[in-house]
Amino acid sequence: MVPVGLVFAVEAITGSYGLAGSASAGFSLAGAVAKPIGGRLVDRYGQRLAARALLVAFVGCAVGLLMAIRVVAAPGVIVLLSVAAGLTAPNVGALTRVRWSRLTGADDMPRWQALESANDEINFIVGPTAVAAMAAWFTASASLVAATVLAAVGTLGVTSLPGEPRSGRVSRRRARTWIRPIHLAVLGSVGGLGMVLGGMSVTVIAYTAELGYPAWSAVIFPLNAGASLVAALVLGRIGPGDLVSQQRRATFWLLLVLLPYGFGDGIGWFTAAAMVAGLGTSPSLIQANSLAVATIPAERRTEAFSWIAAAAGIGIAAGSAITGLLVDEIGADAARLSVTAFGACPAAITVAMILTGGRKEHR
Repeated sequence: MVPVGLVFAVEAITGSYGLAGSASAGFSLAGAVAKPIGGRLVDRYGQRLAARALLVAFVGCAVGLLMAIRVVAAPGVIVLLSVAAGLTAPNVGALTRVRWSRLTGADDMPRWQALESANDEINFIVGPTAVAAMAAWFTASASLVAATVLAAVGTLGVTSLPGEPRSGRVSRRRARTWIRPIHLAVLGSVGGLGMVLGGMSVTVIAYTAELGYPAWSAVIFPLNAGASLVAALVLGRIGPGDLVSQQRRATFWLLLVLLPYGFGDGIGWFTAAAMVAGLGTSPSLIQANSLAVATIPAERRTEAFSWIAAAAGIGIAAGSAITGLLVDEIGADAARLSVTAFGACPAAITVAMILTGGRKEHR
């Protein structure tokens, strides 16, 4: 909600889309950089202490940001406070995934990861829709207020649950055990998935406008997220298996469902292709997070989940920027192919791992 809400709020009050985009990008990129650091702090000092401390800082930054927007402060101040809010935003997703890993057995990992991914997709459907509704019905700043309140409620809710995961200093040897080639490959694949998501967010808006149906993007985004939700539920029903093999298959599946996206013409074809593309999102994330649980010490899992989220965030920013430039240079129709090309990156990483003899290191 926060990045989308920033675009609405900053543009409505300052009249500048450039400043609005800069503030939103600053929040997202800062969050991607800070997530692993916040995850390590949580692993070291515990969810209650570290996450709540980050929450206090985030609320302070958010209040300052709202005040700066309302008084039309200097652009640098607004962007700086957006970056500060991104640096301190609690990663509730990582907190809940670590909690699940303590409540369930290894055989149930794909199921609870699927449940978390389904929950994510619901958030991706409801969040932007709620932001747009609040901006239209109330004020442009209402979405930022709501996002701040929900962040506080979610963080305090998760950290108040009994059975907090253990925390403490980890030996240098165990600290290095999760940084293996397979983990680097997973992070690269998730980054490629992020580029796909960023590229799609730009091309859906640009191509529907180019076809003369600018409002149709409000239909395509929920269909895409809904397809990902369905894929998460189906994958959860399939059950456990060899995690490395499943993760590798997920990268090829992502490329396969993206092939129609860059081809064909017309709003009907594009809508169907965008919906089919959503079937590749959640499997990639589910397998990446399941592999993290199976191969990373419990004392480092919050940090590991945060690295996965950071890789996705950096990929989204890169994909959005590259695709936006391509839309300006060659048009939205041709730029759709970039999304399929981004989808080939995770598959290429998998092929490289196989050719170089990457082993099933989760055993």
